[in-house]
Amino acid sequence: MKTLVTIAIVMALAQAVCALTWQQAWELAEKNNYQLKSAQFETESVRWNYYKSFTPFLPQLSASLSMGESSSGSFSEPIKSDSYGITATQTLFSGLSNYFSNLSARAGLDRSLASLNQARSDVNFSLRQQFVELAVAEENLKLLKDILTRRRDNTALIDLQFKNGREDKGALLRTRADEAEAEYNLSSAGRSQKLSRLKLTQLLSFEVDRAEGEMKAVPPDRPNFEALWSAAPAYTIAQKAAESADLAYQESISGFLPSISLSGSIRKSGTDWSALSRSNSWSLSVSYPFFPGGSNAADRIRLAALNDQARQDFITARNNLRYAIESAYEQLIDALEAEKVAQLSEAAAKLRAEIARTKYLNGLVGYDEWVIIENDYINSQKASLSRKRAALLAEAAWVNSYGGIIK
Repeated sequence: MKTLVTIAIVMALAQAVCALTWQQAWELAEKNNYQLKSAQFETESVRWNYYKSFTPFLPQLSASLSMGESSSGSFSEPIKSDSYGITATQTLFSGLSNYFSNLSARAGLDRSLASLNQARSDVNFSLRQQFVELAVAEENLKLLKDILTRRRDNTALIDLQFKNGREDKGALLRTRADEAEAEYNLSSAGRSQKLSRLKLTQLLSFEVDRAEGEMKAVPPDRPNFEALWSAAPAYTIAQKAAESADLAYQESISGFLPSISLSGSIRKSGTDWSALSRSNSWSLSVSYPFFPGGSNAADRIRLAALNDQARQDFITARNNLRYAIESAYEQLIDALEAEKVAQLSEAAAKLRAEIARTKYLNGLVGYDEWVIIENDYINSQKASLSRKRAALLAEAAWVNSYGGIIK
């Protein structure tokens, strides 16, 4: 059912450049994003490397077939020789290298799967950032259009006051300058919106016109930080890196142990294909490198140092991850509180601006006091939108900090 819905969405979107909701954008990204596809292919490659690590535990089979003839003199009859056979070799003990290689491949697969989950979270984060930027850019355009309209109304008001002799030319020029600045801000915002739209289009590999749907950062419940960082993909990546180093160190013991293998073959050969003679053979081989020039000892000491380093790196990564998650949470709370304060300030500034305009028209306050209150209201509108953007981005960063997905 979900697949049919996705197909219907894609077909509808393919007909024209149109608006996208966040859910539609994320569904497209999961299918089209190049970074995510690359991570998926990498994981598939590592998965088959893990499957390959089982092959040393299985017998190695080979078959042979030969036909030929030879002669020893100019007048001698050629002698034919034909043969075919099959050989099997089974490693019984490889000094534990096959065993540890298999464990290491499993750790590599677990790490790759965690990296894929982290890649999904990172793509989700990048997409969310650009979706927020486009959505806020569109809200900003609407706001700046309203501000430009307000500035033009103010210019018309002061122009009338100037013609009636109630204001000086300086007030008129200042009001016109404010209007010109509002026009520039609107024009600049339009260019920024185009860039946001282009970036989102590149992430989705799909032409996007605008972001659709209400966006609002939601305050999260107080989380269990230990559960979050211990389940985060970044934690698994660091943990498996340390595990791989430990397995490499343990595998180095193979350099001090013998290797044992069993092989056998069945072969038929002779000069007449219809009457070939059969021969069987088997052998048990034991190999023990009792002194390979000291390379096995040097490798074990080297890998022990790398193992110790990996343990320290894991502790550092774990601590950094825990701090990053808690820091992202606190920054989100700060951003949400700042957004709430900005909304209150905007509401207060709006009321003050309405009162000040009425007083100015009735001659109860002068131009200088009125224009300060007017500018304060306009600035509070911009600040409120800016704080909303910061809260949405902080929410995306918070979810990404523990490898989550915003759906």
